[in-house]
Amino acid sequence: MTPTSHSGAEAVAAAPSGQANLAVGEAHAAASPAPGRDTVRAGGDASLRFARIDQVRGFAAVIVVLCHLSVSAYVGAPNVGEPFLPWLGFVLGFGYLGVPLFFVVSGFCIHWPDARARHEGRLAPPDWRAFFRRRFWRLYPPYALSVLGALVLLLVASGTWPASLGSLLAQLALVHTFHAATFLGVNPPSWTLAVEAQLYLAYPVVFVLMRRHGPWRALATTLVFTMAYRVLITLLTLPDAVSGPAWELFLARWFEWTVGALLAEWAAGNVRLPDALGSWWLVLPLVPLVIYVGEYHSWHYGIWVLREPMYGATFGLLLLAVLRLPRPLRPSRIAVWLADVGVWSYSLYLVHRPLQLALEPLARRLAASPFVIAHGIPTSLLLFVATTPLVLEAGRLFYRWCEEPFLVKARGIGRAPQPVQGVARPA
Repeated sequence: MTPTSHSGAEAVAAAPSGQANLAVGEAHAAASPAPGRDTVRAGGDASLRFARIDQVRGFAAVIVVLCHLSVSAYVGAPNVGEPFLPWLGFVLGFGYLGVPLFFVVSGFCIHWPDARARHEGRLAPPDWRAFFRRRFWRLYPPYALSVLGALVLLLVASGTWPASLGSLLAQLALVHTFHAATFLGVNPPSWTLAVEAQLYLAYPVVFVLMRRHGPWRALATTLVFTMAYRVLITLLTLPDAVSGPAWELFLARWFEWTVGALLAEWAAGNVRLPDALGSWWLVLPLVPLVIYVGEYHSWHYGIWVLREPMYGATFGLLLLAVLRLPRPLRPSRIAVWLADVGVWSYSLYLVHRPLQLALEPLARRLAASPFVIAHGIPTSLLLFVATTPLVLEAGRLFYRWCEEPFLVKARGIGRAPQPVQGVARPA
């Protein structure tokens, strides 16, 4: 079975292959605490590098919010007649690409502590129990609160039960991505968190591959498994209920995540990457070219099988180029703002879509007004643009009251491994 095609605004409204109704991802990456701000890579400034990570998180989160804005304004609650500025909805629809970018950043953030430990000669295996406890307290309580909050908000806004009990329970258990009937749930973007949970469970495998065979062989191994799985589900005739969700099992996105882990090894000083790979002369033309091929030629020559791995490699190069940027004499306002958004991007990811969905009934009523229809006023677009600052502020407040307390608790679980005496650091 082949995945659903995406292009522009229509892509994010598509069926439950999950490539639609996208959200960030941070998924995931925003879901990780900022790694090792107090450490310095040989020959580089780690504090600057992780400020860049926050900026990338903030950028990915914002474009996902704008993507879903376009879905509500142009698809969920459109005005009558010809769409206003249709090109705007088309452009904003590409914000779903924040998701593969988030997966790459997630792999970087999760693997960074081990990459740093390896560079410092601390080769004791991680405390996996502590790792998974930290991940749970870091991610799940805010997630559960957001799902329950979305349920109440959408019930009040629409007057109807927004999802079945089975869908709600599956979403709370992070297993909703296994079946089309439960894939979207009350907070559609949360599919990426379910994939993230699977990637965390698979991280010990990546860790062992990195330690025993090195970063490059680990990356090659995950690429082989990712491509084998994607080819397999392309050739199989799967039932409709699972054919779309099958493309969002962690195996389909494993390579993207491991690209980020490889970059963490580079940032820690464990591997060298050619300067040309992080060159903006390469990245600037490559990113639009790959997006064009992935979005408009995915049905040619089986490119749909390569699309997400191709995005992962390309956004990995983009992240590498960003991390190699020199420290500016004075950071721009947009850079400072994006770094700030990056800190609470997980919360923004959790709350933005329920708030937008809750506004859709009002947008439909405004769009049906005879005055609005007669004068061709694009009320839906105006409403969602005008309320976006409120959505952003809601994300910041959710971080302050619902995410940060659990973040503090998570950081207090477990201790960093102690150096192993008499063991040399691997080259």
